[in-house]
Amino acid sequence: MNQHIRKWIGPKQGHKIFLAGLFLITGFALYLSLPQEARFRYEYQKGRPWMHATLYAPYNFAIQKSEQEILHERDSLLKNQIPYFIYTDSIVQRQIALLNQVINRMTSSRTNSFIKHASLKLKMTTMYLEVYKVGILDQNFINNSNLSKKSSIKILRNNVGKEIQVSSLYSLKSAYNEIRSKLDELKNLYPEWKSYLDNFQPEIYLASNLNYDQERNRQMEEKMLENLSTNHGMVQEGERIVSQGDIISANTFTLLESLRITFEKSRGENTKYILIVLGRVILVTMLLLTLYLFLLNIRRKLMRSKRDIAFILVTLGVMVICCSIVIRFGTFDIYVVPFTSLALIVRSFLDTRVAIFVNMIVALFVGFMVPNGYEFVLLQITAGSMAVISLNKMQKREQLLVTALIVFISYSVIYIGFSLVQEANLSSIEWLKIKWFGVNAILTLITYLLIYILEKSFGFVSDITLIELTFSNHKLLKKLAMEAPGTMHHSLQVANLSEMAISRIGGNSLLVRAGALYHDIGKIYNSIYFIENQSAGINPHDNLSSMESAAMIIDHVEKGVELAKRNKIPEQIIDFIRTHHGTTKTGYFYQKQINTNSSEVVDDEIFTYKGPLPTTRETAVVMLADSIEAASRSLSVKNSETIRNLVENIFRQKVELGQLEYAPLTFKDIRVLKEFFHEKLINMYHVRVNYPEIKN
Repeated sequence: MNQHIRKWIGPKQGHKIFLAGLFLITGFALYLSLPQEARFRYEYQKGRPWMHATLYAPYNFAIQKSEQEILHERDSLLKNQIPYFIYTDSIVQRQIALLNQVINRMTSSRTNSFIKHASLKLKMTTMYLEVYKVGILDQNFINNSNLSKKSSIKILRNNVGKEIQVSSLYSLKSAYNEIRSKLDELKNLYPEWKSYLDNFQPEIYLASNLNYDQERNRQMEEKMLENLSTNHGMVQEGERIVSQGDIISANTFTLLESLRITFEKSRGENTKYILIVLGRVILVTMLLLTLYLFLLNIRRKLMRSKRDIAFILVTLGVMVICCSIVIRFGTFDIYVVPFTSLALIVRSFLDTRVAIFVNMIVALFVGFMVPNGYEFVLLQITAGSMAVISLNKMQKREQLLVTALIVFISYSVIYIGFSLVQEANLSSIEWLKIKWFGVNAILTLITYLLIYILEKSFGFVSDITLIELTFSNHKLLKKLAMEAPGTMHHSLQVANLSEMAISRIGGNSLLVRAGALYHDIGKIYNSIYFIENQSAGINPHDNLSSMESAAMIIDHVEKGVELAKRNKIPEQIIDFIRTHHGTTKTGYFYQKQINTNSSEVVDDEIFTYKGPLPTTRETAVVMLADSIEAASRSLSVKNSETIRNLVENIFRQKVELGQLEYAPLTFKDIRVLKEFFHEKLINMYHVRVNYPEIKN
């Protein structure tokens, strides 16, 4: 059943379904990140001019108090509230019982009169009861900054409340001092008990008997705050709020905020809420459709790659969601988000035009969430474009530092210019935002780390990785130089030719150089079987049949792929190893087999490389450079004519054998490449002019 479904869908339909699903998931995530409430259509800031037409009240609305006013009134109400405490008789009874037990043990060991014993016991019990009767407050209440400001409290005893001044109550410390002073009096009245009273520890029998009534106090606070009004006055429908060009004062700002809050709360009506949802769906759909049409018409190649589309949509969605979180929590200014990092990351793996366009789409999304959308969009698009253009190729770490500085300057200059256009007054510029631009520029440096993470996650190869792969001290290149020095020299020549050739027709020169250096890495094994590594007069193929020799030669491609994978060489580099011979034949041994066994039919497959064929400009150029460099060594006479014929023959053979069938090379590209290889080989094999001999 599954096989029939897969056959019916087909690879093209499956790819389209994947893209549609990816865009739908991204659209849903972006929809959720947008503000849930209705969006107030006007933008304004306190102290700046009103840039819109004169605004009249569209309906009656209450003038909202500011948060500071509401907090001040709330504090005033709570300050006047008298807290409730519960008098706990059980604590008093327990502590007095402990005290009586100790006194009884003490008096039972004495021979003094019973009357004196009873009198001492009564006096000690009475002094504790008097302290408890007044009430002992918990130490936590005394140290509580909110409760300690209260002048009085209400004590509930047997459901009867009584208001008491806080100053008349005891704390554990003051109760201890009170008992200690009364014990000193008892020492004078009962000198025979002095030694006992000196060792008596009064704090053991003291405990707080007034407990804060949490539930009752909460209920009283709620009841009191119910009467707290959040507005003062009304604005009537049709009343003028602000005229065009007026500076928005504190009072006008309050009116505008009140209108905005009233407007956004009105979304609770079903009809309006449905319209808001519809508007958000339209906004998300149109912006994603714009991105889709751009990729389809301008970068169609990207549409064929699931990885590239997934990378674009995931990074786009993550950036919008991060900005949405920062806006909702409001802990930091939105300009602290390293927005330009998105453009730099996309540029590192794709190209400049895609990076600038994705940056623009994200800026438009986030611009809908922030208070001053136009200012935000202008800053982000300009700073992002400047960052991408300044960092054309990130090949050195210090380039990112320069880009961060350019981002900071771009933000600051554009913001100052925007503010001057609006207000024509330097003193009204919010210089604090410059600080956030500096933080943003510093956070842009995390791009270096993010590039590494995304490179490993999506299987990209950054310019930095390519540079690291081309270092001569890379372990594979060092091993190639030691095991197969002739092959290493050949690879260097091919790398130089390929790098300059791809620059002539357009392509990734770093990728070409790395691919050319590793294309023959499989020759590390059995290097002596390849002519460039053989010593004069020693050829191990003399002891092998043509088929065995061909198998040995062809095997270097498969061994190179295995070796590269084992050493975690990126897949893009491995493509050069697979394709540099395409599906051509090992010509020398194929002809030798035919000549040796002319009466037998030769199996072409034994002498043919497995491919695949090159599918990019870069892999096609390395294939051509590899063949031309190797063939040029066999020329007995190296001059302009023989080199031109060599280049023409190799290009003709590759075309006739269909080796360039899937490579995106134009006729112009082929003509330019022919001229380039001819020119460079002449320079490489140029014969010096013989100097004339000096005659007497």
